[in-house]
Amino acid sequence: MVTMKQQDQEQFEKAKELLEPGTVTELGFVRSLYFGRLQLERLMPYPRPDEREEPRLADLLARLDEFLRTEVDAERIDIEERIPQRVIDGMGRLGVLGMTVPSTYGGGGFSHTAYCRVIERLSRHCASTAVLVGAHQSIGLKALLLNGTEEQKRQFLPDLAAGRKLAAFCLSEPEVGSDAANIQTRARLSADGTHWLITGQKRYATNAALAGFMTVMAQTPVEDNGKVRDRVTAFIVTPDAPGFELLSPNRSKCGIRGSWQATLRFTDMPVPLDRVLGEVGHGLRVALTVLDFGRCTLSAGCVSGARRALEMAVEHARTRQQFGRAIGRFHLVQQKIARMAELVYAMDAMTYLTAGLVDRHDPDLVLETAVCKLFCSEGSFRVIDDAVQIWGGEGYMREHGLERALRDARINRIVEGTTEVMTSFIALLGMKGVGEELEMVARAAHHPVENLGRLAAFARHGFDDVLRGHAHDHTLAQLDPELSEQGQTLARLTRRLARSVDHLLARYRQDITQMQLLQQRIAWSVADMYAIAAVLSRLQAQAVSARGNGHGREWARDLRLGKSFCHRAAARVDHHLSGLFHNRDREILALADAILGFEPEGASTQ
Repeated sequence: MVTMKQQDQEQFEKAKELLEPGTVTELGFVRSLYFGRLQLERLMPYPRPDEREEPRLADLLARLDEFLRTEVDAERIDIEERIPQRVIDGMGRLGVLGMTVPSTYGGGGFSHTAYCRVIERLSRHCASTAVLVGAHQSIGLKALLLNGTEEQKRQFLPDLAAGRKLAAFCLSEPEVGSDAANIQTRARLSADGTHWLITGQKRYATNAALAGFMTVMAQTPVEDNGKVRDRVTAFIVTPDAPGFELLSPNRSKCGIRGSWQATLRFTDMPVPLDRVLGEVGHGLRVALTVLDFGRCTLSAGCVSGARRALEMAVEHARTRQQFGRAIGRFHLVQQKIARMAELVYAMDAMTYLTAGLVDRHDPDLVLETAVCKLFCSEGSFRVIDDAVQIWGGEGYMREHGLERALRDARINRIVEGTTEVMTSFIALLGMKGVGEELEMVARAAHHPVENLGRLAAFARHGFDDVLRGHAHDHTLAQLDPELSEQGQTLARLTRRLARSVDHLLARYRQDITQMQLLQQRIAWSVADMYAIAAVLSRLQAQAVSARGNGHGREWARDLRLGKSFCHRAAARVDHHLSGLFHNRDREILALADAILGFEPEGASTQ
């Protein structure tokens, strides 16, 4: 095995923090797939809306629709690159800015699923406004809600819930984007130990120019096994602190132009000791937990944009005439429409399944939310791009809205974890547990007498999961007969994934952390498998409902959509897994090195 360079090893140790968001006591659905365990029962029945919440939500949505229709001019917001203060104040009065804040602190106390539905409605009308709300509530105040002390919550949440103050989440820096463990902003205790002093810069901080509350990440010295190391800590910061400087309120950009991303500078900015969120040195865990929620709500916005684009594409394909017939009669257009429809259905099923798991407080959701963000951000951009193509030249014009939708959607593949970072994160975090288990078994095998218990347990469960695969037969048997084939296919893919992961880890061991083309195939295999499972869960719930209330036509239409998606997704998974061991990766990497003028890296051979 090629030995990692010292610099790479140091980066690997820091990256381990990103792959260890907390102790996992019970494997979630996605993480279980890596072990060859198909736990469909964890996803069934498909989450249903809270009947007690529905009347309140319906009322809020009705009032929000009227407000958006009369007060929010999305085109003007895009052109002028600002959201009027009256719009922000109006959303505060509606209760949108405090939906998920408990009523104890003046919020609406709504579920995460309800919040996703509101974000979807906002995104459909004005993506910039949805971004402002999401940055405020999904991530800006979420660390306070999850990790704040009772005193901190009572001090800040009422104003945030009412919209009297906006919140911002400050992580990115001029030299640090996705590399969260290496942020350069630092906090040190004052000489008298009475407060922290923060120095550094932040950028791309949505809402920060308007915010009265900010969650700021900074490195702090922490003693670890007798050594002092830098660890990220989360702080509450308000803009009235000495040493706080707004360098730039916003920069003009491609899409979501009405939202503002600020650049900030802190110079020995004093922060009271009681403004730490969570524990000193545990800020990275706070940030990752917050992003779990943000990624799920971002996905709801992606669904909304894709659904609207699909509707526009279908209408145009029906009515636009060329060569004596509707363009929707041409096969290449039909292919696009079919793929768009099945993808929107899968995105919707995955998003609201994941939101339901969040509301259920499942203990291990970090991979589910990451997959949801990756799948929906990529899927949304593809659907909107296809809609522009179907519209042709008219789709490129401003007045129809597709042009703005395409610009707005592009950022979703960058924010809250770029596609590339999410790809590696999903693959490596999933494989990490498998690698650790195999390593423990390998060590035990060197001392078989002392470790008979561990070896016997692996013989009973490990080989059954990894070599033969394991699915709860009673869950597959309970699927509607129309879904049986898809259920069996997912079980087969689960077995194949586990075997493939084992072979990769055995062949490459720690070097797998550098091999992103292999990681990409694993991550997208897992993403499509979770999407298949979400579609099956949704269709199963629809089948039960259709038998009970006679909604057979809707069920038949969605069954066709869901089956089509599952067939194509399964083919993609098989293709990805075959490519793990039969590919031309070395050739493409060598070509890239030549173009970039880089010397080939030994650990990059795939």
